[in-house]
Amino acid sequence: MSTINVTNLSGRGGASPNLPDGAVITGVVTATSFSGSGANLTGVANTDFVVGTAITMASGDIGNVNINKSAAGAGATLGSYTGVTTYYGDGSSLSGVGETTTIWDYNPDVSDIIVPVTTGIGFTFSTKVIGGSGSATLKIVNAGVAGTTIQSWGISSVTYETSKLTFGTLLSSLSAGETYQIDIPNGFLTKPNGTAYVGTSYTFSALGGDKGQLWSWGYNGVGGQLGDNSIVDKSSPVQVGSLGTWNMTGRNQIWSGSYQGSAIQNTNQLYVWGRNDHGQLGQNNVTYRSSPVQLPGSWSYAQQIVQVSYGVKDDNTMWVWGNGSYGGLGLNQPTNVKISSPTQLPGTTWSKDRRKNHADGTSMACIKTDGTLWTWGQNNDGKLGHDNNVHLSSPTQIPGTTWDQVVTSQNMTGATKSDGTLWTWGQNNDGQLGQNSNVNRSSPIQIPGTTWVNVYASAGTTFYATRNDGTLWAWGKNYSGVLGQNQAEAQLARVSSPVQIPGTNWAASSTANHAKFTGNYVSAAGAIKTDGTLWMWGYGGYGGLGQGNVTQRSSPTQVPGTTWTNVGAYAWGFRAIRN
Repeated sequence: MSTINVTNLSGRGGASPNLPDGAVITGVVTATSFSGSGANLTGVANTDFVVGTAITMASGDIGNVNINKSAAGAGATLGSYTGVTTYYGDGSSLSGVGETTTIWDYNPDVSDIIVPVTTGIGFTFSTKVIGGSGSATLKIVNAGVAGTTIQSWGISSVTYETSKLTFGTLLSSLSAGETYQIDIPNGFLTKPNGTAYVGTSYTFSALGGDKGQLWSWGYNGVGGQLGDNSIVDKSSPVQVGSLGTWNMTGRNQIWSGSYQGSAIQNTNQLYVWGRNDHGQLGQNNVTYRSSPVQLPGSWSYAQQIVQVSYGVKDDNTMWVWGNGSYGGLGLNQPTNVKISSPTQLPGTTWSKDRRKNHADGTSMACIKTDGTLWTWGQNNDGKLGHDNNVHLSSPTQIPGTTWDQVVTSQNMTGATKSDGTLWTWGQNNDGQLGQNSNVNRSSPIQIPGTTWVNVYASAGTTFYATRNDGTLWAWGKNYSGVLGQNQAEAQLARVSSPVQIPGTNWAASSTANHAKFTGNYVSAAGAIKTDGTLWMWGYGGYGGLGQGNVTQRSSPTQVPGTTWTNVGAYAWGFRAIRN
């Protein structure tokens, strides 16, 4: 057999030797290069892929390189390959690439002290997670060591919501005073590329569900909104109801309106009190109440804001009552309608998570269980987020299916998504949208960063948010020093992008069961740290900061006690639950 040695094979018009189309060469052909399709050549391994031992390119081209696996499954092998902002493929052969599957939040928190039978034990991750194999376990910790397994969950017993997983219901009550450990083994979860999650474990304590104590302080001159059966202002916390009455175990149990209050007892019964001139207490009358009165039903969450009230029952139905100005009740009724007893809003998929529902007196913003966000009511400055200023009398969806938390205050709204991004819209006169400007926005616009886990608002001019590292941030108008920067309003009028409030151990929980920080409608704020201490700052009139005086504070000041678990605000005061 003859051998033909050439440096190039080409069709018509190619380099020497120039062969006519359709030419057939027999024998062994050794060629260093060829052009054309190669359809009539034999001995060529795979004409669809190029195998290179070295790739050299200009630095300006590196962002356009696409390296794919070959048909045989061999992966591209690279050494130190830096400067790439985008890559294609699943990245399974790459090291040092983003998806870390870090746990962002724990439910219950590592620092939690109250855990009920109905708690949704679970985790929120920094990226999407997929079911793998094996079983996660719940164990009792004895002398610092996790011992007996009291329950386990297989993959089929876990609910996945993109980056969040929740284990199935507990089979038996947790014991007061015990410490528990959750173990997730290697391979129980996978990353989107199929790589097994390495696993994790964490502990939490349980002190039972009979420790709930509800306390109020501040202004009490409109209907007895403190709930202590008086109309006298209180500059220090006073107790509401009996010891152990109020639910701290799985309910979204405490909230406050401008001049109303509500809380849920251990029996899942909803109690309300305070102002009632528009029927906002749901009693089918307009009688004010200075101590708690019950609303029938089994409730998970309720809120009273100015003239509007709403709540979500255990079956995920939403109920509204009070003044329907601007369509704020969402019942597609005339804007002047008043309803003095709970009336159901259409739908059975409203979230029971307090972080996913909020009202400001004339509008509402709520997230359903499928992650969609709906708004309705007054739409000044585009705060409903629909790229217009049209008032709406029934729920209307904002695009997206990964909304995680929402808050609205007067003419502004803020919300987080499950990917840790934070979005704001509405009025921006004081830079409260955090965009380093004062331009109003009628549709959501992102604040930089992807590690936000909680957002709240004060007075329609200031936002607060926590990151997953326990830091707390504020921006907007600095009324009464409410930005917490140790500067009075005369020294620092406003900031138009987030500034950090000192400290790194603010409770950054994004769980449904705990309100870790809040703001009210006259520029005061309160937040709980991971050690159970409660801190207040801003406007101190009527004793609203719980310090036994009426002094204004421009930096966080501690309220006595170390066992605070939840905090809620009203117009000139606060309510909080402690263990």
